[in-house]
Amino acid sequence: MIMNFLKIFSFLFFINSFSQNIETIEVERDQRILSFINDFKISPNDFFILNPSYTNTRFNHSELDLNKNIIKGDLVRVFSISKNNDLEEISFISHKIKRKQNLSEISSIYGVSKTLILKYNSGVDISRNNILKIPGVVKSNSPTQDRLKPYIVQPKEGKWRIAYKYGISIEILDNLNQETGTILKIGQKIAVPNKAELELKIVEENRDYFEIQNNIQISVLEQKLGLNKNSIVKLNPGIIDKIEKGIIIKVPFLTKTNEDVINLSKKSLKENIINFETKKFALILPFRLDNFNYDSIQKSTPILKNDKLLNISLDFLFGVEMAVNSYSQLGIDVQMDVYDSALNMQKIDKILSENDFENYDFVLGPLSNNLFDYFVNSTVDLDIKIIKPLSKKQNTDSRIVNTIPNDSILFNKIISHVKKDSIKSEKYIISDLRSIDISDKIKQIFPNAKQFYSKVNESGVDTKTLVYDDLDSTFVKGKNIVFLETKEQGFVSNVTSILNSFINDTINIELVTTNKNNAFEGVNISNNFLSNLKFQYPSINKKIDIEKDSTFIEEFISNYNFSPNKYSLRAYDLVYDMLLRISNGDFDDNDLHEIETEYFENKFKYKRSFSGSIDNVSVYLMKFENLKVDQLSDN
Repeated sequence: MIMNFLKIFSFLFFINSFSQNIETIEVERDQRILSFINDFKISPNDFFILNPSYTNTRFNHSELDLNKNIIKGDLVRVFSISKNNDLEEISFISHKIKRKQNLSEISSIYGVSKTLILKYNSGVDISRNNILKIPGVVKSNSPTQDRLKPYIVQPKEGKWRIAYKYGISIEILDNLNQETGTILKIGQKIAVPNKAELELKIVEENRDYFEIQNNIQISVLEQKLGLNKNSIVKLNPGIIDKIEKGIIIKVPFLTKTNEDVINLSKKSLKENIINFETKKFALILPFRLDNFNYDSIQKSTPILKNDKLLNISLDFLFGVEMAVNSYSQLGIDVQMDVYDSALNMQKIDKILSENDFENYDFVLGPLSNNLFDYFVNSTVDLDIKIIKPLSKKQNTDSRIVNTIPNDSILFNKIISHVKKDSIKSEKYIISDLRSIDISDKIKQIFPNAKQFYSKVNESGVDTKTLVYDDLDSTFVKGKNIVFLETKEQGFVSNVTSILNSFINDTINIELVTTNKNNAFEGVNISNNFLSNLKFQYPSINKKIDIEKDSTFIEEFISNYNFSPNKYSLRAYDLVYDMLLRISNGDFDDNDLHEIETEYFENKFKYKRSFSGSIDNVSVYLMKFENLKVDQLSDN
């Protein structure tokens, strides 16, 4: 007899190429577990894996566990009984409904639940003379097989790799292991489909792996991803026509993503956490709290409004707080201690004398270069990482982590991009007199490039201008790449206007720079000109995606009553990344440095410099086109 139940909640998942349902049922009467599993054709192994609260050892139950009772009202997870399951045969009794007979009475007569009767009599009214099929004894053609088995999580093996290996989605893996949390730990035992070793898929490191975000036809997805016809089918045997949401597929390496997929194969720090101990770090910011008159709000309000450095410090602090909250949601505690440097060396001395810095995983700040160097020199006996958050490299101490890529990284990035351009082009270098050294450096790399300089007046003063005639008859049909090197807004405005006037149906001019500074962002700079010139440049950051990252933005606004700015986002990205990196092992590990990460506006990839410091070498390539700034692919 099948056990009675009232409420069913199903979760569809795939095992061994045929579908099953995991159902949560509310039990109507007390029953021994052994009797229950026989009724529902679920093996003891699978029952206790799905219902670990009934045993002390989820993957190794005892005979005593089988004799425990399931109590009326308990919610129990089981595999549903499919009408098309070829492992079982259900016999039916025909019942003709009598006058005034209701479903409860019929259920009581046959000892079969009302829900189960309705399951096999869809569309039949419970009224006189109608015929019901009453399910009878289940005859099994074979003993109940284990559909699940335990699996030990291996190093560097996150959820997506295990899900792909066993041919299920990450959502399914989470449903099988509802108590595992957001991340998996090395050595952790989890439940997976009971597949033989030969049936498992192999993760190839020279491929990318995408999680499907929407149900989609293979041919449509291949077209959207720019893949050859049938390339997905060849790499993913068993997928024929349509791919369902959540499925993980193998694709060629460096395949570009879109809204239909997420690239799971990018190395994930969150997926590889091995250190779950409480993290401790110090944050040193120039609040200068001594400047405040705490007895007079009227006197302090103008300071709060007009003190730029104070506002940067607060913005940064709020970003750090958001990062700590996000990291804590992974189940790891964080202790953050905040100190006011007051832009004063004596205050740094006092902070160091009154606090023990040896137990911190890292120290973030101070912000100013002078105080940062002073702090580094004052802590030579401490073996801690000291993070430089907002300014470029100056100090080369081996404990320092320089998070802002230096100018040479930006320079090499755009030069490499231009070199990789397969379309034939003529190259030109325009600079003011202060940037002649950069112009000559580019000339050495592109010896055929023509150089142009800003005009010098009769008094020998650089006018920071060119005239149309200086460039007339210069550009050729086809593609022309122009480097513009300057820190003068007026020169940028002048040159972009002239270059824009030469663009026509046959002459294509693309503007690039090795150093996109404030001169390219002034009020006198025409975005139309930059867009027409397809302006390209290297950058240490990009703009947050307002639509994609709306949840974070809304949460930030809810907490602080204003939108996150570049300092808040820089702080979030940097601190969240640092917490994840120190959770992945030894921060000095070169393999850990090589993992490139990207967050809202910043990306990180580190290398140990010849001088000893650990330097971020990851930058963006950006392109101005159609009045929008988009990220360029590094490929």
